[in-house]
Order: sequence, then structure tokens, then C-alpha cells
Amino acid sequence: MLHRVAGRSLVGHVLSAVSGVGLDRVVVVVSANTEAFTEALEADGLGMDVELVVQDPPAGTADAVRIALDHIGSAAGSALIVAGDTPLIDGNTLGTLLGEHDERGSSVTLLTADVENPAGYGRIVRSEDGSVDRIVEDADATDEERSLAEINSGTYVFDLERLTEMIAKVDKENRQGEYYLTDMVELLRSAGDGIGAVLASEEEVRGVNTRVQLASVREALNRKTCEALLEQGVGIVDPSTTYIDVTVEIAPEAVILPFTFLEGRTRIGERAEVGPQTRIVDSEIGPDAEVSFAVVRDSIVGPEASVGPFASLRPGTRLERGARAGTFVETKKTTIGEGSKANHLAYLGDAEIGRGVNVGAGSITCNWDGKEKHKTIIEDDAYIASDTMLVAPTRIGKRAATGAGSVVRGDVPDDALAVGVPARIIEGKGDKLGRKPGKKSPPETEGDAGGAGQ
Repeated sequence: MLHRVAGRSLVGHVLSAVSGVGLDRVVVVVSANTEAFTEALEADGLGMDVELVVQDPPAGTADAVRIALDHIGSAAGSALIVAGDTPLIDGNTLGTLLGEHDERGSSVTLLTADVENPAGYGRIVRSEDGSVDRIVEDADATDEERSLAEINSGTYVFDLERLTEMIAKVDKENRQGEYYLTDMVELLRSAGDGIGAVLASEEEVRGVNTRVQLASVREALNRKTCEALLEQGVGIVDPSTTYIDVTVEIAPEAVILPFTFLEGRTRIGERAEVGPQTRIVDSEIGPDAEVSFAVVRDSIVGPEASVGPFASLRPGTRLERGARAGTFVETKKTTIGEGSKANHLAYLGDAEIGRGVNVGAGSITCNWDGKEKHKTIIEDDAYIASDTMLVAPTRIGKRAATGAGSVVRGDVPDDALAVGVPARIIEGKGDKLGRKPGKKSPPETEGDAGGAGQ
């Protein structure tokens, strides 16, 4: 149940479906490893709404329900029981199941499905009048019963009082020596109680017991997610090569190109273009931004900003409006201000970069001294020439510049130029971008590698 697929654990998908049907309490019966379940549910954003109870040792589905009933105590109403490894179950189907149960007043209502390959599932055995007679588990079925195509999904609605009363009568006289919840159907039928059934689609009731099945439900979830987004106006060029977690939010008119992976709490803004061959995890991509051939993790790419190709934005990166992290640029815990550019071949770590800054190719913020990380601050309109080593901690002032190949230790004043190894400061020789008030600016360029010097 803790395997993750399409942004949630398997049980997280089930709980998400359950959350929309108006239940008073949600109880999850788990193994003794409650810490792993707690961590998984917290990662799914569901930890606060779920009560965990332990089944140790595991002794079958009826035993699990008994433990849950002991935890709940005396109560009236209905009990919805869902298998924790059916991530394709839909909340609307569960609502229909509950509604059918309430309308007919049955003691139990089953969710069943006709499937192409029923191997491994419990079969629904019906009487001559078409009513449900019993459920027989695959391991205990005869050859004739195994030929039946209608299977039990493991999802039920019980009358809670009747369930509490009858659960103690379930025994473990079967090949697996377990207490089967499916035996409740025959017990209630023998007692003259009403048995209802609702037919679901085969896809919805798929369980996961193997990695083949895990891959299959991942494909189905991805297809459903892409189809829903397409209906909402998102442009997904090739859904078959696009992988989007169910937790991702994408605004209309955004375009997602092939071989793109959008994961976790990622949000994509209007008219943004993402891909091809891009992975974005737990990040925000603003309106009209572009990200291509890149990896972006725990970062914010602002409106009209550009990332890639072949860029890596590590956690803590923020690109303001119109900023650019170009080809083979890597960033970490760095803010790149509005309109600033690092177009190619740079590492910017633990840095704060102001507005209108140009960072030349091959430039690096040397943020680690072997023991601690230090910060680099580059103020507005500065010009960092090619192959500049900025040895943190350092501050590059407004409109300051560096010469190509410089190694800068310490601060560079506003409008100054730092050149050489180690760099020496030449006052008043900065402002290579012509941004000083009253000075005529040079023609706007794409921000090339840069080679400012003396």
C-alpha cells in the first residue's frame, strides 16, 4: 500500500477518493510498521484526517475489520470498507455505492466488476434469480467457480450494527487459514438479510500485488490525468510520453511537450511552455515562462523567465520575471533577479543576484570553503565577465564589473571594476552595461559570454 505512483502512495489514492463521500471517520488498518504509514500519509497530505490501527499479526480481512470495529466502538449507520491497494477507485463510484446501499436498505452492498482475467480475485456466485449468493475466494474455488467473470472488488458498504453483530461468526476454515470478510455475505444471506451489488468498471477495481500491476495502474492514472487536463484546456502534445502526477496543477493554455515529467506539488502557469525532455518536481513555473531540456526541483521560475536547455535548478532557486538560466547553467539556493541572465556554462550557488545582471560563461560562485557555505551577493546591473571566480563571502556592487578570468575575493564597490588574479579594484571603471543614471545605455543584447577587462 505504500508504493508510490503518480504522486501518492497507493493507499493515498484510495483515501483521496474516500475523502469526498462525507464519512465521519476514516480508519486505516495497517501492519505493525506504523511509522512508515504515518510518513507516507503525511507526504500525501492526509495524515491529520486518518486514524491508524494495527493488525498484528495479519489474520485476514475479516480480522482487520474486527480490529477497526473495536477501535471505533459502538456506532450506528453505514461502514464503507475499501481495499488499500486499489488506487483507481473513483469517489463518484463510492458515492453511488453508498447511495444504492441507503436506498435499498441492504445489510451489505458489494462493488463488483466483470473482468477479462479474473484469476486471483474472489468470484461472485449468484443464485438462479440473479441475486448475490456468496463470494468464493480464488484459492477455494472450484473449476466451475473460477470460470465466473464477475469478481469481488474488496469494496463494500455494511450496515454497521449488523456487521458488528455478525463479524464474530466468521471462521478460518479455508485453505489459507484466514478470516475472510467475504464469508460475511454468505452468513448474512443465510440469515435472510438483503445483499446488494453495484457494478463498476474493470479498471477501477484493479488491485496491486506485483510490479507489473503497479506499472499498469501508473499508466492508467497518467492517462486519466492527461485526459482531464486536456479537457480543461491544457495543451499536452503527446500524452503517451508525458508523465504528470495527480497532485500537479496546470493552468489552461500551458503547453507540455513530449518526454516531460511533472511531479509532486508542481504548478504550471498560463501559457507556459514546458519540455521537451524536462523534469519538474515540487516547483512553480510562472505564466509565459519556458523550460526545456532541464531539471527543476523545489524552485520557482517566475513569469516570462527561461530555463535551459540542459540547465539544472536545484532546491531553493528562484528566477524573477524575465530572468534566464541558460545552457549548462546550474543553480542552488539562488535568486536571479528580474531580467538578469546567466546564459551558459555557470554555477550559481548560495547567491543573491539583483536586477539586470549579466553573468558570463564559465563563471562560478565559490560558495564552499571546505567546511561551510558562504553567500555571494551581486547587486543590480552588475556585469560578471567570463570565467570569473567569485569567492564567497563577497558582494559585487551596483553596476560593478569583473574582468574575464578574474578571481574576486572580498567586495567590489558600486561602479568599480575588478580584474586579475587575485582581482584588484579599479574605481569608476565598471558600468559595462551603461546603466548609471545619465549615461547612454548600449544596445540591448542577449547577454553574451562577456570579457570585460582593463
